[in-house]
Amino acid sequence: MRTYRAALIGIGGFGEHHVKIIEELVREGSFKLTAFTEIRPEAFPATVSLLTRIGAVPYTDYEHMLAEQKDTDFVIIATPISTHKTIATRVMSMGYHVIVEKPPAVTIQDIDEMIQVQKQTGKKCQVNFQNTSLRSFRQMLSLLEQGAIGEVTQITGVGRWRRTKAYYARTPWAGKLTYNGQYVLDGTFTNPLAHLLNNCLQAAGAISPELMIPQSVQAELYHVNDIEGDDVSCIRAEMPGQLKVNFYAMLCHTDNARPFIQVQGSEGSMRWSYDNSLIVRTAKGEEKFQYEEENRVRNMYLNLMQAIEDEHVPLYSSIEACRSYVLVSNGVYESARGVVAIDSQYVQEIEAEGSTARLLPALSEQMHDIADRGVLYSEVPFPWARKTRRVDMRGYNHFAVTFAGVKS
Repeated sequence: MRTYRAALIGIGGFGEHHVKIIEELVREGSFKLTAFTEIRPEAFPATVSLLTRIGAVPYTDYEHMLAEQKDTDFVIIATPISTHKTIATRVMSMGYHVIVEKPPAVTIQDIDEMIQVQKQTGKKCQVNFQNTSLRSFRQMLSLLEQGAIGEVTQITGVGRWRRTKAYYARTPWAGKLTYNGQYVLDGTFTNPLAHLLNNCLQAAGAISPELMIPQSVQAELYHVNDIEGDDVSCIRAEMPGQLKVNFYAMLCHTDNARPFIQVQGSEGSMRWSYDNSLIVRTAKGEEKFQYEEENRVRNMYLNLMQAIEDEHVPLYSSIEACRSYVLVSNGVYESARGVVAIDSQYVQEIEAEGSTARLLPALSEQMHDIADRGVLYSEVPFPWARKTRRVDMRGYNHFAVTFAGVKS
């Protein structure tokens, strides 16, 4: 493979992780960073110094950068969520391939515009849902495509993490539904556990592409922290046929448990986990596949470079493949119509990681059972939970929800 030349937009936040991957690839000689853009370079002096040492030219305006650095092959976009659509569409229109951070867009109309520009320009657009690159997950997709467990009826994602008060203070848009007049929709399934929901939908698509498109969505959103967005969620997406995709997430667990996806079929089941493992159970017995830890973001870079070099190589996470994720996400807010504050009598607060964290013990204890049953929290029922409406998603193409605070 030839040496690829890239430019980076955004060096703070998750951009710092991209910098580490870039530094590693540069050392190996297969990659060159031509330039980078950061609107607040004074906030990241060490990173600016590192990038300039490896030969990257600094800018504060990405259009100016790309107008001058015309020999760049692709552009990495590691900016706030609300900026993804504007920057990615402009970069592709200027003639460059793209890796954009997840989620690719906030609304269905935004991702549809991104898909349209991608098709018009013919440029690759990889979304950094890096868990799609794991060998265990690629194997699960292959087995589902082959029908290894018969007709699949249910795909369930479960994520139980803990986030502290400091997590929500790290950036002005953290935990916000809107920021500076734009949708952010920061919550369990749109940020920290977005990979989990996206992988559930990619698994559905491996069975058959039309199974990625939800017919209806019903969801519940809650928070225990003093934020606008959710830190507790549950989603039921009805796909074509008999398939249901269920999702359960909380950021107020006792610790950071390993997220997993359970797939139930007529002839067996599969369980994929974030530790890069896959367990397949059929009438023939149980088979476990355990792979070593992988550098997931690095995988995404290499996959994009291979796809640029060979048009027959598919992207792990193309912009078009991510439409289902945004569609379901928008359906969640259409269904919930707000985020319910869970009363403090059900919440425990502890010191953690040099900060404080709020926990929801009853949900932590029952989450696995709830996921096995496939019920929403209001169907358990929990005293703090509220029923929501089921929303028809067929033909849905515009998100315009107005949010209001909801008290339990």
